Amino acid sequence: MMQSVLTPISNSILSIESSAVRELIDSLANALDSLRSDGTISNDAYLDAGAIQGGMMMIANLIDAGIDRNELSQHMSALVSRSNHVEEAHPGLSSAVESVIS
Repeated sequence: MMQSVLTPISNSILSIESSAVRELIDSLANALDSLRSDGTISNDAYLDAGAIQGGMMMIANLIDAGIDRNELSQHMSALVSRSNHVEEAHPGLSSAVESVIS
């Protein structure tokens, strides 16, 4: 799981603002661009990680729409699960992202 971008959202899902989620999205996007550019991750890993980025954007949009935070928590759980599947398909992706973001 991409700890540095998903954990802050998960830990504060009941109160996080969409702007904070969007900042994390930008961090992830920049990390992925950098990792793909320097050849650390494959294009497939980049595209699969983009699904996580898209899920994060959905979370931000749902916050803006005023969705019930308990329902939002369910969406976040699904996103974390998806992130774990991406890591299984691309071992080392999360650690590579963490090395750039941290």
